[in-house]
Order: sequence, then C-alpha cells, then structure tokens
Amino acid sequence: MENICIRNYEGDEAMEDFGIRVERAALLHDIGKLVLRAQPAQMNHSQAGVAFLQRYAEPEDADILRAVGHHHAAALRSLSQAAPSDLSYLVYEADNLAAGSDRRALEASEQEGFSARKPLDSIFSVFGREAAAGAGEAQAPGVGAYHLQGLLAKDRPQYPQPAARVQATTAEYAELLAYLEANFQRRSPFRMEIHELTRVLEGVLSYVPSSTSLGEAADISLYDHVRLTAAYAVLLYRYLAARGVTDYRGTLFSQAVVQALRQEETGLLVSGDLSGIQSFIYTIPSAGALKSLRGRSFYLEILMENIADEILARAGMSRSSLLYTGGGHFYLLLPHTPEARAALEEARESINDWMLAQFGSRLYLALAWTPFAAQEFLPGAEPGTRGVFRRVGELLAAEKLHRYAETQLAAMFAPESEINRTLAEGRECSICHTSAVELVPYRDEGAEACPLCEGLFRFGERLLSADVFGVAEAPVGAVSLPVPGIGRSLYLCALSEREAEAHADWVRLYVKNRVDTGERLMTHLWMGDYSARTEKGRVQEFSELARHSGGSLAARGICRLGVLRADVDNLGAAFLAGFPAQYATLSRTAVLSRALSLFFKRYINDVCAGRLAADGEAPFSLFGREKPRERFVHIVYSGGDDVFLVGAWDDLLELSVDLYRAFRRFTGGRLHFSAGFGMFDASFPVAEMARRTGELEDAAKQYSGKNAIALFGAAASARTGRAEDRPAVYGWEEFISEVCGEKLRFLQSHFDFVEGGGAGRRIALGKSCAYRLLSLLTAAGEGIDIARFAYTLARLDPGAQAESQPAYQEVRKELYAWYRDARSRAQLVTALQLMIYSVREKETR
Repeated sequence: MENICIRNYEGDEAMEDFGIRVERAALLHDIGKLVLRAQPAQMNHSQAGVAFLQRYAEPEDADILRAVGHHHAAALRSLSQAAPSDLSYLVYEADNLAAGSDRRALEASEQEGFSARKPLDSIFSVFGREAAAGAGEAQAPGVGAYHLQGLLAKDRPQYPQPAARVQATTAEYAELLAYLEANFQRRSPFRMEIHELTRVLEGVLSYVPSSTSLGEAADISLYDHVRLTAAYAVLLYRYLAARGVTDYRGTLFSQAVVQALRQEETGLLVSGDLSGIQSFIYTIPSAGALKSLRGRSFYLEILMENIADEILARAGMSRSSLLYTGGGHFYLLLPHTPEARAALEEARESINDWMLAQFGSRLYLALAWTPFAAQEFLPGAEPGTRGVFRRVGELLAAEKLHRYAETQLAAMFAPESEINRTLAEGRECSICHTSAVELVPYRDEGAEACPLCEGLFRFGERLLSADVFGVAEAPVGAVSLPVPGIGRSLYLCALSEREAEAHADWVRLYVKNRVDTGERLMTHLWMGDYSARTEKGRVQEFSELARHSGGSLAARGICRLGVLRADVDNLGAAFLAGFPAQYATLSRTAVLSRALSLFFKRYINDVCAGRLAADGEAPFSLFGREKPRERFVHIVYSGGDDVFLVGAWDDLLELSVDLYRAFRRFTGGRLHFSAGFGMFDASFPVAEMARRTGELEDAAKQYSGKNAIALFGAAASARTGRAEDRPAVYGWEEFISEVCGEKLRFLQSHFDFVEGGGAGRRIALGKSCAYRLLSLLTAAGEGIDIARFAYTLARLDPGAQAESQPAYQEVRKELYAWYRDARSRAQLVTALQLMIYSVREKETR
C-alpha cells in the first residue's frame, strides 16, 4: 500500500516535524533492552539500542540516536556541549515520568538484582487482591505470568500461566528481535510513520517486561512503557512550546526547576462518552437484523475511534496519547495549552452540531477534561491517579446534565431550523422513524428508510468482505457513511485492500483484527466479529441459528434464538479502587483498559471458535452431546466491558460458561461479569429482545455479590409475582455445578424423555408428565402441594420387577429432598426446563 497518502491538518511544518522526532525517539529509547536480552553483551541498554539502530539511520537521525543513548542522567551529563534544545532532555524527563508511573516495589520482597528470565506478569497480579479475598475468591486460579512471544503468536490468545512454569529465554528474545529486524529492514524505523512504528512495537513488545528487577512488580510491558514515554514527551514539548520555552536542558535537567515543573498543570486528562448507544443499535426491524445490528455497532466503534483521532490530530498528538477507547468511551492525554483547550471546545460543539443534524438528540457526545500536574501520577501523590480520574469523571457526569450549548438548544426548539425541517411530510423512516430527511427504498421490501439507516444496513453487509475502513473528506466506494470531523465533513468507507489502494487521499485508515506490519498508516483495531457460517461461508440468519438448537439440524431441540447480554461488574469502581494505593498508577490504569479491550474485542472471537483458555480444554456442554467446537452464535456487539450475543439457544448458553471461565482465568478471578440470557422466536422484535434480556441482566446484577447469570423469565413479568415468570438467577459456579453438573445430569441419567421410551434402566417420562412436575415445582408450597408432588412421583413407579426400579428409587429420594429445599427446588426447575427444551420437537415451518 505504498501509494496511500494520509492528509492531516496543515500547520507549522517545522514544529510538527520536531514533535514527531521527539515521539520517535521516545518510542525507540528502550529498544536496547530487547537487544541485550536477545544478545547479552558488556554494555548498557542505551548503548545497545544505539548500536542496533545505527544500521537503519541516516546522518539526519543523529539527534534521535543521541536521545536513545542519553536518556539516563549519567549519560546525559556528558552532553554538556550539546544544544540546550536537544530533544534528549525531553525524552529523559518523559522516561522519568513514565518509569515513575511503572515502577513499584513488590510487597515483602527480599529479592535483589535483575534477571532476564523474568516474564511479564499479568496486570491482575496486583489488581483487586484485597477485593478478591473479601469476596471469597481464595480458590480462584493464580493470576500468573505470560510466555514471551509476539502479540498474537500462533494466532491464538495468551492467558496467564502459573509463574513458576514461565521463564523468558534468550532464544525467545532472539526470535522477537529477528521479527523486529525484519520489519526495520522493510522500512527503517526512522522513515516509518509514527502509527506504523507504534504498531510494530506493539506486535513485538507487548509481552516483554519493561523491568526485570526481581524486587519490582513486572506487570508493565516494554510496549506500554515506551508508549507512555512518547505521550509524556510530546505533551511536554507542546506545553513548553506554547510558553516559548526551548531551553530543555535548563528546564528539564535542573532538579529544582524540573521539580517545580512537575507541580505545574502541564497536561489535560480528557474523557469522552457517547450517550444513546443502546437505542441506536437495537431499534431495528427483525428482517435483516444481523446486518443492521453489525453495521450499527461497528459504525459506532469507528465513529468513536475517529472522534478520538480527530481531537488528537487537532491537538498535535498521536495515538500514543490514547489511553483507552471502547464501549463508547475514551481517555486521552493532551498538553495543557490554549491550542489543545480550543481543540476540545471546538470538538464538543462541532461534533454535537453534527450529531443533532444526523440523529437529533438520540446520540450525544459528552466531553470533559481536567488539568493535571505530572506529580499527581508519581509515587506518594495524594489523591494521585485516582483523584485525577475521579475529577474528570465528575466533570463528565456534570456535562451530561447540561448537554447542549444555547445555540444548539435554540436550534432544537426552532421549527424552521435544519434540525426540525421536514422533507418527507407524512412519511417516516421505517427504522429510526424520523421524517426530517429524504427517504429511500430499504432492502427491496417496499419499506422506506432514511439514507443513513439504509447505508448502515449495506455497511453491515460490507463488513463481511471489507478489509479496510477509510475516512475521507468525500464519499468513496459503494458504501460511505457520514462521520463527524472537527470543522469538516468526513465519510467512513468500507473497502477491500485493493479499493483502498486505488484511492490516494485518505484522512486515516483502520484495519480490524490484523497485526501484520508493512502497510502504511493503518491503525489496527480489535473487533469482536465472530459469525456462524454455512459450509459455503455465508453468514447465517437468525432463523437459521435457531434451527441449530440441539447441536444439529436434527428433529429435537426447541427452535429458539438465545440472546445474551453481559457486562463486567463494578468496573467503574474497579478502575478507581481496584489497585492497592501504591499500585494505582496511570500506566496500570492504561494497561488494565487495554487488557479488558483485548479480551472483549479479540479473545472473545477465539472463545466462540472453541479455542479456549487452557490447552486441550473442551467447550462446556449442557447435555454431553458431540458438537462442533465452533459455536452457532453471532457477536452483535462486544467492546469495553459490554457484550451482546445471539445464537442457537443451547450453544449460546454453553458459550456463556466458556466466556465466564476464560474471563476468570484471564483476570485470575479479580474481575467478573453478570449476564442475562433470554430465549426468543427468531422473528421476535430485536429491540424487545434487547430490552427483556437487559432486564434479565439487571436481575443478575441484583444477585448478592453479582457474578451471576439470570435465565428465562422476563424480569418485567416478575412484578406479577408468578413463580414461573420470575427469572432464575444463579452465581456462575452454582449454575455450572449444581444446576447443570448435579440436577441436569441426574435428570439425563435417570429419565428417558422420548415419547414411548423407558426401556432399560431409565424411567419413561412423557411430555405431559414432565410439564406436570414442572408446574408442581414452580407452585411449590406445603401441605397439599407436597402431597401432589409425592403422588406424581409415585405414579412413575415402573413396578418392582422393572429394570428401571433402582432409578425410580433414586428419583423418589432425590427429587423429594430437592423439593423440600427452596434453593435446590429452584435449581431443579431450571434443569428440568433445560431438559424439556432440549427434547422438544422442532417446529416445522
């Protein structure tokens, strides 16, 4: 893709070039750590980095090499003859700030020295330990450490392993170094665009520990360290430039002066949040639901990425300063300069003007920022990192209460404004129900939709074949959707790679779920996009998924679509208080965000495909049937901490357990999620599926300790008080071991649910009798209810001589005992429901 050109804002070219050089030097400053661990030598990592990079450098790169070789104080003192404006001083202070955020001594550690064999620990090794102990997670799997490898080596995700079994080796480091060299030989790190260089470093350094000190926590990767160093370096450069300061030596290498600078509010922590996501995604008809859902959810993901990139570009920063984006939210680090504040003010007004014009008040971007001093993110600061994030969170909440500027409110209430102008009087979009725009035919069904809703459907179709997503100032290709820019109109285009190459004038390019390097300036994004397909590769419709219930297209298994909604419990509180005070740092907050995004946007695809957390682990099975590892499910949306999945009901319920187990292993039990699971006819309105399953998710959140799943009953119907309408809510382990492992297995092993069955050791249980038992269990009480239940059990007696008599004796004993215990009775009800659903004949349609 050599002919692709990315066009940015015009500005002071010399100033921009120096900022890029500062960032490049910061990204490369610790590359010698990888070199020395792969090729041990008698030199320090600064010297090793210079020796390695020299082979790719030109004479004009001397300042970058100098910064790599002099980013520690002892070496920097030898630069007394260098210009005071040398960028080495910027990299030096940025490295100090990033290391101050990374480095934390291990509690009660008596180990000293360094070991190159030390692996990267999971970020959860220090996260949430106190909360986990308080929640009884003592039996949770150890968090552990990671094998040394590239980001997606062997094309499968990496879960933490017991630390005693994991050690980094020189050979593994050498393999990573060879991969880095191959990329640098293709294009010099001094000639790469910053986005490409960042991408290469992410692919190589994500599982390389930044520090191998035996007495320190090793949960920050070398990639995360150099990325934060780059963010700090450019932030400092922009801040000092705005004040006219170019004497970096006097400002950043004088202890007294730099300590004073660290007390100044040099940066802005920016938080953005998109409101209205749920209604935007789910307000669609059932016909063509999958493509519309996919198109809408992915469109919002790219929309938020593009907004973050617009703000960064206008403020003169890159994605090194993007701490997190996902789930309709982002955090940025910007310099505290008039230019950055002006960019944020313009973004807030411009983007919400665009939102009002496109969507009315249905979507809204809340944008808030708070100044911070570097000292607030360093050890010993109070309230420290938590305080800065709490401040911006409070400002964001206040922003949501006062959404619009006076001019925007005036336009909203003015009948003659563009927002309210009716173009298609008496007609409205069949999807979003607006009548303020021209309407176009929708899906050849005689319906009409606004151009955006029709475009989102076609965008969902294109997602299945598109490799690249381009943002341009004019529509490109067959499918182009408007996205907001700051003071300009932009369009999102779904393209093949060949189509992207044919167009030379892109603002930016994105590619999903690929970490290959070499393409210029394509920002890679993780995206949960697993889809069940036919043998010919066609994505299955909802009705087809429902017919896969039972594990095949066989005659049995109720033909229903399962819907799962889930999100991480108490995540907001976890970000503020999950780390013990001494570990609550900016770098760890950013790494935690990136880890969760990786799980819910990337690892979830592998879990759906049957590639699980532990080698050789079998996917969970409700009924012990032989089934393909690949689940008959679709990921509609998965990002941040929020999940919406649909599929064959039994496959999806089994997958929910696989996800729970994978997430528990990934986090060491330090975080968990709650879920709602509903079953629907495939033609049921999608918005109502989402609403009802959302109520089930809310019911799971009400469970003591959360970490639960709510099934079947519509939570709204619980207000009727009827037991059969109430959702069944269980902690995950209770559902796995007691509902499925005990009650469901008992029913399977003791009853033959097939009409006319019963020959052999199991008891025949016809459909009418099964429903009779279910009715008695859900209406359970004392006195006459117990008598009726006992009578129904007695009628199952096959006779003293029958081969199934031993099974009957066990049934009578266990079911009666379970009936008398309320919790066991509830578990039995759910198990019996599952069993009945699994043996019901499929409807013929």
